[in-house]
Amino acid sequence: MGDFWKDKDSCWKLMDCPEYVYKKCPAYSDPERPCWEVAYTQCEILIRIHKDCKYCKVYRLYNKSTDYPMSKV
Repeated sequence: MGDFWKDKDSCWKLMDCPEYVYKKCPAYSDPERPCWEVAYTQCEILIRIHKDCKYCKVYRLYNKSTDYPMSKV
């Protein structure tokens, strides 16, 4: 597998996450998968955003142009 975020703005950039947040995020440390396929992101852990990817700007931007279906995590 390759880097999912190659030639794309990453979720941590699009969500404007500070470095101290995204460096600890599983989505950052697993670049082969899109953030919606990572079990617990920093959005859920620190910011307490309920994971409902269909409303997320990152998911809506990138899911329609990939072969990555939203998994149930």
